[in-house]
Amino acid sequence: MKKKIIITGGLGFIGSSLISKLLPEYRIIILDNSKKRKKIPKNVEIINCDLTNPKSLNKIKVKNINCLVHLAGQSSGPKSFHIPEEDLRLNLLSTINIVNFCKLKRINKIVFSSTFTVYGDTDRARINEREKCSPKSFYGLSKFASENYLIKLTEKYKLKWNILRFFNVYGPGQDLSRKDQGIVSIFLDLIRNNTVIKVNGSLKRYRDLIYIDDVVDALILMIKDNKNYNQIYNVGTGKKTTIKKLLQMISKVYDKENTIKFKVLNSTPGDILGCYADLTKIKKDLKFSPKVNLFDGLNRFKNWAEENFYIKN
Repeated sequence: MKKKIIITGGLGFIGSSLISKLLPEYRIIILDNSKKRKKIPKNVEIINCDLTNPKSLNKIKVKNINCLVHLAGQSSGPKSFHIPEEDLRLNLLSTINIVNFCKLKRINKIVFSSTFTVYGDTDRARINEREKCSPKSFYGLSKFASENYLIKLTEKYKLKWNILRFFNVYGPGQDLSRKDQGIVSIFLDLIRNNTVIKVNGSLKRYRDLIYIDDVVDALILMIKDNKNYNQIYNVGTGKKTTIKKLLQMISKVYDKENTIKFKVLNSTPGDILGCYADLTKIKKDLKFSPKVNLFDGLNRFKNWAEENFYIKN
């Protein structure tokens, strides 16, 4: 009999990629209220659900669920600055409701997707999971609060948990029309369609950019793991890429190295100088190692976008 798994936000960027890799090994149930319906296999059950409404959530009839992966939430730093109430509802409140739901439905394992922005600006560029968290953005603050509520509630209910702190995820499936999240997708779209690129913040800022397939691999390793419960893991490449380098690489992907000009503007509120992942813990415990280098990933993303996104828009 197939194991059963629930994925919140399963119609989103990471969720839809994860589902394609989990089939046919698992029976999958998606909890999502997105109006955008991506192509999801017929044998995947989709339940339209508002995770901020515990009554509607608790009416769902499920049993014998092996694991719940909580991907749903508000994921834009700039948006959180302008509408912080949305972070409280969609990140913190939804997480509290999900833990209560797991207790009610006897789901004993929760995998929670968090973010590197919980760290904020630190003295060290290479960050491990023991680093003190001091988020600068409302988004990072809401995810850090969600982590803490998750840990305390699962301790109260005697449930198992794991937290994966994703660094900057990019790749096929990402919505290039959004300009409030996804640093790679934003610049990929801008460089494809413009010759003068406005950059919010210093070109010396740096990020750890991880391809979607590597993120999905980390999630699957975590789902299948039966030993390393109640742990937090960084999910990145462990490599530092400056914004200047990223812009140069995308320009090269589009053969526009000599035609693009960059105009540096004021930084986005809550933005950080940068950090990149120390992967020692996840490599040791889960044997995780990212496989896709940045230039290859950018080329794959560009090719997917030309064949699947721009041709339809």
